Amino acid sequence: MKIAGLLLVIIIGAGSLFGISLFKGLPSLEELENPKPNLASLVYSEDGVLLHKFFLENRTFVPLKSISKWVPKALIATEDVAFYQHWGVDLRRLTLAMGENIIKGRTRWHGASTITQQLAKNLFLTQERTLSRKAKELITAIELEKTYTKDEILALYLNTVYFGSGAYGIEAAANTYFGKKASELTIPESASLIATLKNPTAYNPAKNPSTALGRRNLIIGLMEKEGFITHAQAVKAKATPVTLHYTPSTHHGLAPYFTEYIRQNIKTSSQLDGVNVYSDGLTIQTTLDSRMQRYAQEAIAQQAAALQAEFDKRWTCSDALKKQFIKESPQYRELVNEEGVAPATALSKLLADKVFVKNLLHDKSRVQMALISLDPTNGHVKAWVGGTNFSPDDYRYQFDHVWQAKRQPGSTFKPFVYSAAIDQGIPANYRILDQPLALRGGDGSVWMARNSEGQSGGMTTLRDALRRSLNQVTIRLAYQFLTPSEIISYARRMGITTPMQPNLSIALGTSEVSPLVLAQAFTTFANNGTWSEPLPVTKVLDKRGGLITEHKPVSHFGLDPASNFVMVTMLKDVIDRGTGIAVRARYGFDAEAGGKTGTTQSMRDAWFAGFTPQLVTVVWAGFDDERVHFTSMSYGQGARAALPAWASFMKKCYDDPELHLENRYFTMPDNVIAVPISAGSGDQGDLFNRDVYVEYFTPKGFARYRSGELNNTPPPAQQESDNPQDSTKTQTAPTPIQMPVLTPQEQY
Repeated sequence: MKIAGLLLVIIIGAGSLFGISLFKGLPSLEELENPKPNLASLVYSEDGVLLHKFFLENRTFVPLKSISKWVPKALIATEDVAFYQHWGVDLRRLTLAMGENIIKGRTRWHGASTITQQLAKNLFLTQERTLSRKAKELITAIELEKTYTKDEILALYLNTVYFGSGAYGIEAAANTYFGKKASELTIPESASLIATLKNPTAYNPAKNPSTALGRRNLIIGLMEKEGFITHAQAVKAKATPVTLHYTPSTHHGLAPYFTEYIRQNIKTSSQLDGVNVYSDGLTIQTTLDSRMQRYAQEAIAQQAAALQAEFDKRWTCSDALKKQFIKESPQYRELVNEEGVAPATALSKLLADKVFVKNLLHDKSRVQMALISLDPTNGHVKAWVGGTNFSPDDYRYQFDHVWQAKRQPGSTFKPFVYSAAIDQGIPANYRILDQPLALRGGDGSVWMARNSEGQSGGMTTLRDALRRSLNQVTIRLAYQFLTPSEIISYARRMGITTPMQPNLSIALGTSEVSPLVLAQAFTTFANNGTWSEPLPVTKVLDKRGGLITEHKPVSHFGLDPASNFVMVTMLKDVIDRGTGIAVRARYGFDAEAGGKTGTTQSMRDAWFAGFTPQLVTVVWAGFDDERVHFTSMSYGQGARAALPAWASFMKKCYDDPELHLENRYFTMPDNVIAVPISAGSGDQGDLFNRDVYVEYFTPKGFARYRSGELNNTPPPAQQESDNPQDSTKTQTAPTPIQMPVLTPQEQY
């Protein structure tokens, strides 16, 4: 009764001083019962590693039972030794503090606040130090004591208070300073974190270790004084050095491009309407593997550095391009548009600024790379590297080349052309003339594709043409047996979802794709003709662990399994004895695999897309500004620029026993026909002859091979003329249109 009477006197006194305004801004009963502190959303890898946090305040709520017992003991010993005895307000301490404030005439009142009062202030009130706010704090603290048990108040406090370095709440603080969970904190670690509450900057053990150590040991002494620990425990704790695993909240963690992709795309699900990823304490479970991600970042970082060194030795920016860069710069626009400087004068001024020009050209000439790896059976994203910038910048402003960059795929698109042909019954051993094919448009213009080395040959099988990436054979194949619309149809069925231009040059990969889309399409080959949509997130949980949304694998039929297997054998040849042979010979990756190199016009883009039955990985290399490009095929083609990163990543993954990857063979459907074929004649041969290899046929392809319907010489009309207007073909031909003449380096 005495306590209640004293509290009533305090409240009445405060009311007489401040009137009705005192009660404005007090929390409602509903707010008291359901406080909503901002909680960080956590992003986890498939193997349980915390990848990232999204937060306004870096906070993860944990119950008191999940907090080390030493933390609340350190808190009570330091802040409120009578915590379990009072009703929210320690009247003895309050009376002494009020008397001191009156005697000293303070305008900002100091408080003797209990843990409950501090919680009231943190949750519902401002940080101002006035008598009005103090009175509101007292009332709110009493209401909190009515609403919650003491342990619930402790849990709320420890989950809302700021520990410095961007860490709100004990779980975030334990992870930020010590790299562990709150339940694992020791006596000295608990005391160190409670020490930061007095002044998160002055007692930050990472930034001010000596003052933080002194404050920590003071708190350990208080814990001993209150009987929370023994003298022996106190001596041992004080003698323990501060060992940090400091990771401030500005650190973006592993896979920053991937987690930023999730941030931008997570609310596309209707179940997440109204959910705030920054404050609702979500748990986001991804499919990424942290070990594969590390291997991917290592591979990209190493290869990008090597490419940059080669490029810097060989590249010289022309004066015309340099001036163009300057005219496009913000500095030039500011001089001309805002300061009224004449364009010619502004250009001259900036050209004379050597530091400015050097920095401008440096930024324009940075090599960029991307790597995306998928599990072809379910679309799970295993590794994602969107660029070469691994510094701890704000990644929401980084351009992600995995999904945002759309570039010509070059010869990595050719497998979709050959898939269409194989599926329509053209055997892999069918021979086509390796010579340029001139196609004349209606306006008289001529388009002609040439091989990368500028060389030509004779009759060449489709298998060898894909293995050697021959443009001339590919164009003749597309012109003789396919139409652009058929090529697009097959590519679309197999997972290419980006727009494609309906002209014959599409056969050489002139329609743009992103690495993510290309990887999606290549899962067709690795997964028996069925492609899988990329699946970055499997489920999202609310702060209590309840399921908000769940995502299951989505797959689509892409290609007949028999046709797909024939294509797999052709793409295996690319790696075993074709343009991708460095995978075996130079980098020692010996698992069963297929793949395709790609290099676009003037070496603007370098690609390698490869797969095993367990992983599909695509690597791209190039520059953000397409006016800048590699200067030599010696380092700028797909086999030299992109393949090394692919091989390094795949080898590390397959060499890691923890990943449980193994050398598996691709499944051959029962209806695939394997036949010994003479490489010289193309006829069936004896397995024991030296020039015989095993060719694989679809039932339709074998029937056409046996029937002689497809002979091994070009149609007579094509022998007479390569002009499409003069040719007579048994297949429907595309309408020739005007297209540029491709250079010898085109689409390798």
